[in-house]
Amino acid sequence: FFSTRSDCYIMAVTIDSLVIDMNQMWLILCAVLVFFMQVGFTMLECGSVRAKNVSNIIFKNVLDAVIAILAYWICGWAFAYGGDPARATSGTKTNTFIGSGEFCLVSSGAPEPAVYASWFFQAVFAATAITIVSGAVAERITMQAYAAMAVFMCAFIYPVVVHWVWSAQGWLSAFNTDSATRFGTNGMLDFAGSGVVHLVGGTSSFIAAWILGPRLGRFGTNRESIQHKQERAKIFRPHNRCLASLGTLILWVGWYGFNCGSTLVIANGASFVAAKVAVTTTLSAAAAGATCMLTNFFLTHTLDIDATLNGILAGLVSITASCSLVEPWAAVTIGLIGGFVYLGFSRLLVMLHIDDPLNASAVHGAAGLWGVTAVGLFTTANNLSSAYAVANPEKYGLFYGGGWEQLGVQCVGWLVILAWSAVLTALLLLPLKRLGHLRISPEVEVMGLDDQEHGGAYMTSLAQPEEFPEAVNYHLPYPMKDSFAYPYLPNTTVTPSFGVPGYQQPMFF
Repeated sequence: FFSTRSDCYIMAVTIDSLVIDMNQMWLILCAVLVFFMQVGFTMLECGSVRAKNVSNIIFKNVLDAVIAILAYWICGWAFAYGGDPARATSGTKTNTFIGSGEFCLVSSGAPEPAVYASWFFQAVFAATAITIVSGAVAERITMQAYAAMAVFMCAFIYPVVVHWVWSAQGWLSAFNTDSATRFGTNGMLDFAGSGVVHLVGGTSSFIAAWILGPRLGRFGTNRESIQHKQERAKIFRPHNRCLASLGTLILWVGWYGFNCGSTLVIANGASFVAAKVAVTTTLSAAAAGATCMLTNFFLTHTLDIDATLNGILAGLVSITASCSLVEPWAAVTIGLIGGFVYLGFSRLLVMLHIDDPLNASAVHGAAGLWGVTAVGLFTTANNLSSAYAVANPEKYGLFYGGGWEQLGVQCVGWLVILAWSAVLTALLLLPLKRLGHLRISPEVEVMGLDDQEHGGAYMTSLAQPEEFPEAVNYHLPYPMKDSFAYPYLPNTTVTPSFGVPGYQQPMFF
């Protein structure tokens, strides 16, 4: 019992303070988990490329954590959340396309205390978006081109999409309370970023890999024999599956910070939503991994660890948008379909001769698109009320009688995100390509980026030429003649002596 009213007041204030502290600590801890995903990405990419480029992969991932986050601090946060009503000064006009204000986290007044935890959480999300691209352009992009891509992604491409979908002013945002400026009854529902993070990164990965062209010797002619295709596949296979496996498992753990942390708070019932998110995330990953493992075994009669690992990631990406909105059985279904989406798109990439060493555009792009779409099919009214505080929702998943509207809004959402990411990525990379600053030279590509740009390779496949008899020079699975014309490098003749007479930057347009 409290003796005075002042004691009751002090107790109430103390409880309120504890709730605020709990919510802040929850967001910080989840952000740390998401940041730890950089370790997973680094290990996965290092294990999936050839040994002669490992140091380059490590450097690019460190670059993401350094330059990209600084870019997000300078203007990324401002374009994403600057000017939101919760922190807006008087007279601020609503902009549904892009945020404004709080550049370098500086506002006209002192920022509210919660802004720091929110910024940290969103900054590590931005670093994730560009790290996705790192794997797709591995082993052949120049460091200056990748640095430019990292800055542009975290300073502009990604933040604008965040403003559309997650800010309180965005035209697609479920958090926009102004129905006159919000598209659809609920807006686009993307709880943790299948579209905002993964579709953006996956689309940019696809465009970047397409513009760069494949690694030297990655694809042969359409008339190439099966034996040569098999030999070629061996040459470009991951050099360390232990690293790749550990990286994938670390990413799976980090994904709980990604998805569960997107509740943004933990008190006042949010812990129940976070717990359900953990369950749906786990089930989807397991279902997609099993789907890819069994499908690949049925087709090839081998237990392919690479397909299983990418299947797990595809399941995680697929459930990220709907993790708080669907039931466990739906999470299994979403993961199962996500596995097939990944397998189909990865094979399409090979048919199109688009070289994506990490299958980033299949795992994050195609599965991300499916994840955004799945929201419009499997969302329940009760889950929508719990996750987004929508009272008596009328529009939700098609399979639960919520009509077609939400599915239509989701499709419009992924369409504009895909177009935005693709166009801006091309606008950045095509000029770099024409200026000759996009792709490394064939000589550097053959010797390895570690040896040429990072002070020497720690380990290299070229150090053991007996593994590639008569074809070591350019990693072709058949003996070379005096020279050969590489089909994806027009007007280029490459000789076995590493000379590059008349080399010109490859042009696609």
